[in-house]
Amino acid sequence: MRIVSLLPSATEIVCALGAHQRENSQLVGISHSCDFPPGICDRPVLTSTRVPVHKSQRDIDQFVRQELAASRGLYALDLELLASLKADVIVTQTLCDVCAVSSGDVYQAVASLPGDCKLVELAPSKLEDVYGDIIRVGDAVGARSEALTLVAQLRTRAEAVEQQQILIGEKVLFLEWLEPPFSGGHWIPDLIHLLGGHSCLVESGQRSGTLSWEAIAECDPDIIIVGCCGYSKAESEQALMLLAHHPQWLLLRAVRHGRVIVGDGNAHFSRAGPRLIDGLERLAAELSVR
Repeated sequence: MRIVSLLPSATEIVCALGAHQRENSQLVGISHSCDFPPGICDRPVLTSTRVPVHKSQRDIDQFVRQELAASRGLYALDLELLASLKADVIVTQTLCDVCAVSSGDVYQAVASLPGDCKLVELAPSKLEDVYGDIIRVGDAVGARSEALTLVAQLRTRAEAVEQQQILIGEKVLFLEWLEPPFSGGHWIPDLIHLLGGHSCLVESGQRSGTLSWEAIAECDPDIIIVGCCGYSKAESEQALMLLAHHPQWLLLRAVRHGRVIVGDGNAHFSRAGPRLIDGLERLAAELSVR
């Protein structure tokens, strides 16, 4: 079985199931954003991005809004390479056109491929959906038993954090972007709930969205977690420096009391895969000593 993954979370799931390097299954193609586990980085890369990732957050936000408003895609798919890989299974997403190649582009590509190729589409909104997607990928790549085992292990780890109840109903704001501020939606409120906290300004399953500083000030969270989408912890820390003199930021209770936590958004929060639980455990460890 030849597997192509067009988004990082799917690649991480395939590899966590061991389906990337078996005698009967191989991961033969990845997206430009797939970087974990490191051993898969030598696979053929099927996508590229037009997003100016090295510019400021405000510039990136403006570019994305402008291109989407004009119905211009942010990513390109190498159709010739895809055809040459002769995939049996392609894993993609329908959740967000900002995060990966659009589902419409993938539909057209698969329709043009010779032979019988199975398309697996992932669109998780909540943590429970992530568990379900792991099993769906497992079914598609002949690793159902491994998927069930992995999900059971992830649930056990999540429940262990939940039992600690590190937070006692504190209001938690997760920011996945800073200029302008964006709430961390989808599965992020579920992680906050497992920690014992209350998610500010967004509920489980809701999409991430732009926040006004007025709404943030009115909420006045007890704790702020920063995990910028696609950014490492160091990159998020650098981005956060831009708010060092922001008057509304400085007035927030969490900022004044030193209860701002910076995490690795790229590894532990943006991707709907097994490492969400790694992120949960890291937050638990950091919050328990504050």
